[in-house]
Amino acid sequence: MSNLRLRTQMTLFFVLQTGVLLLAAGIYMNWQLRRIVERELGERLVALAQVAAAQVIDTPVFALLPGDEQSRTSLRLRREFEDFGSLAGLSRVLIADAQQRVFFDSRGELAIGSEYVRLRFDAAEIGRAMSGTPVASPLFYDEAGQPFKAAYAPLAVNGVPGGVVCVESSAASLAAVAKVRNTLLTIGGLAVLGAALSAGFISRQVTRPLDKLKEAAEAIGRGDYQTAIAKAGTIEVAFLSSTIDEMRKAILRREQRQQMMLAGIAHEIRNPLGGIELFAGLLHKQSPQSLLPSVEKILGEVRRLKQIVQDFLDYARPAEPRAALGGVAVQAAVDEARELLGDLADGIDWQVTVESTLHAQVDADHLRRILLNLLRNACEALKLQVERRIQISAARDGAQVYLTIADNGPGIAPEIRERIFEPFFTTRHDGTGLGLALVKLLVEENGGAVELLKTDCGSVLRVSFKVA
Repeated sequence: MSNLRLRTQMTLFFVLQTGVLLLAAGIYMNWQLRRIVERELGERLVALAQVAAAQVIDTPVFALLPGDEQSRTSLRLRREFEDFGSLAGLSRVLIADAQQRVFFDSRGELAIGSEYVRLRFDAAEIGRAMSGTPVASPLFYDEAGQPFKAAYAPLAVNGVPGGVVCVESSAASLAAVAKVRNTLLTIGGLAVLGAALSAGFISRQVTRPLDKLKEAAEAIGRGDYQTAIAKAGTIEVAFLSSTIDEMRKAILRREQRQQMMLAGIAHEIRNPLGGIELFAGLLHKQSPQSLLPSVEKILGEVRRLKQIVQDFLDYARPAEPRAALGGVAVQAAVDEARELLGDLADGIDWQVTVESTLHAQVDADHLRRILLNLLRNACEALKLQVERRIQISAARDGAQVYLTIADNGPGIAPEIRERIFEPFFTTRHDGTGLGLALVKLLVEENGGAVELLKTDCGSVLRVSFKVA
């Protein structure tokens, strides 16, 4: 349940609650109605059985013998109970002795002295009637599946109970209970449907501000600190929105201070670096041959420091992406980045597979810096390899351009795979930890994505942009 959306949970709760309550109420009402109707039917049949017993109390019914169905006694009983049964709504009047032998059947289906098999099932009730207590039988069903009920009253012979009078009647009134049950089911179904609709509406009103708050939180997680969070919904949601908006402002202020600090530090470092590079260049021209290697090392370190400062500035204040009309030719960007590598590209087996007509929707300068950082990292990873190979491939898949850079270096340890895009995280003693962080920042600024793919050998990084 916890994996479901809040709106779905609320709707399910209301629907289940309504459904369970209506089901319980329906079962209880159906049971009560059925019990009441069955009890009233039983009481009516008991009274009718007593009336029937009173009508034959002076009739020598137990003196009848098999074959006496057309005797005056049998015919008189049939006439009396036909009218009685018709008026009382009875389906059968039966007289049986203590051994459950039939002596009269208003239907004329059972011969005198024969057995009525169904009486076996009401032996307990017949026993109670023989002891002088009229009683109704449990509900039973005939061959057609129709509900019936019977009642038994004692019939005395010379003041001694010698048998019972049985009256049977259809329990058709229970059909009304079934109709009530069906009506309750219909009402319950409509109520559950209404509960689902109302719960959906209410939950939507409750969760809509939460959905907007979720979207705002996701935007903050992506680094969008500029968009203000609207305060809407209940008091609690509005308070939460206000709190998160204050957090957004605090993060934005801190980021702005950090950018200003980094820019200030970079500016202060870059000025003296320019002077050092200028004088080192003059020294390189005027130094004797023996000092040239040392001067060249100075110039190399100065250029490296300038690159570090530039990386800081790029990460602190990345320029807004400006996608060129018609997109950027990926093949040209790859060739340009390779040329900018200079000596780093020497001795590497380059395997480039890029569609010449492929264009990506990305800022041209950003793409160049992304490629330069990725290729520089790949070259650095191959310094100690005997065979040095870098594969660059780019192809279109649907609306996306996928650019993949793979090397056959030592690869990236599993324990640090999740951290390689973190700012200032590096495994090289001379690295700043901003290369891949800057790549991720620039890629996401252009609406793309970068990921480290799993591979058995070396490292594989894939960048994706929209097709131009």
